[in-house]
Amino acid sequence: MPEAEFFEKLEAQFAGKLPFAAYRKPILTGNSGEVKALLQQDKQLRYNVDYTESGFVFAPFDTSGKAVLFPEKASEKLIFEQVVSEEVPAVSTSQKGEIPEEKMSAHIELVRKAVSALQAGEMEKVVLSRREEVQLNDPNPLKLFKELLNAYPTAFVYCWFHPEVGCWLGATPETLLKIEGNSFKTMALAGTQKYNGTIDVEWGEKEKQEQQFVTDSIVENLESCGVENLEISHPYTARAGNLLHIRSDINGVLDSKDTPWGVSTRCQNVISALHPTPAVCGLPKEKAKAFILSEENYNREFYTGFLGELNLQKNVQRSRTRRNVENLAYRAVKKETDLYVNLRCMKIEDGNAVLYIGGGITKDSVPEDEWQETVNKAVTMKKVLLK
Repeated sequence: MPEAEFFEKLEAQFAGKLPFAAYRKPILTGNSGEVKALLQQDKQLRYNVDYTESGFVFAPFDTSGKAVLFPEKASEKLIFEQVVSEEVPAVSTSQKGEIPEEKMSAHIELVRKAVSALQAGEMEKVVLSRREEVQLNDPNPLKLFKELLNAYPTAFVYCWFHPEVGCWLGATPETLLKIEGNSFKTMALAGTQKYNGTIDVEWGEKEKQEQQFVTDSIVENLESCGVENLEISHPYTARAGNLLHIRSDINGVLDSKDTPWGVSTRCQNVISALHPTPAVCGLPKEKAKAFILSEENYNREFYTGFLGELNLQKNVQRSRTRRNVENLAYRAVKKETDLYVNLRCMKIEDGNAVLYIGGGITKDSVPEDEWQETVNKAVTMKKVLLK
């Protein structure tokens, strides 16, 4: 489908206040990527039940909330091929949208309170966040979506809308889970510093410790839900827009034992084991989550939740061999789940973009430095919004 037709259909869907999810997965090799969309054909608000459904899922941070589902069978599918020459270089950002002094003081005080709890041994790590509103000259989310597609080829970029929920956009660097057949992949991502033209950088002990916390917790949770053959890569520096993070890749196999429920139930178990990850919540998970819900003083909604393809069919062409030469047209149909943590995101609200920015806190954190880290992360989205 031509790009112009793709966006014409999206504009009509949005103008008709009909739900849709438009997205592109990270472009890892080559210079092109598929931009896809699911256009739900009615305004009904549907929820995921047990991860056996097929479609596009959008889940909140708080696991007591419901995940919204755009069903594959109730949606029109669109696709076009985007060509990107290279990652758009980081640019300086204008100073519109200065942050009030009281908001800076409130966040620093929140971090101080968390550090005291951490030093008292109540938690090992907690991830704290804040909201920041930016007034938009043009609040059209589809124009912003185009900007994000061009600016962040190595991120999962999306625009999501439901008339009863709202409109969200993002460019997230973090995979929650990818399942194809019985194989799965995930990652441990933590630590942040600004990108200054190279990924050959030094990391402090605080960032290294934080990333190791995340890795160890994810591995422990996965092992407890019956996965097999876990492989964990050495930590390495990964770029996401104008920021750098420490990343470890984790691969494995879903429990191969036969069950009456099949792979979809095992998918649900793995999602439950991973979400929310230590990178967006903390350790131990329940204590960190309780601290967040009681002390952040705002509702994260879908920020630090997850989103993406759930059990979508993928056709796989089998190679031609003597053994199957009589079945030249044979194709295997697999279901693929590809979910991403909803970071570097915003909600369009009353002509404003509401940004959500956070950072991991340990007992050695310096509150003023943690504030500056949230400022650096906000630049990733402001680069598009405020240029």
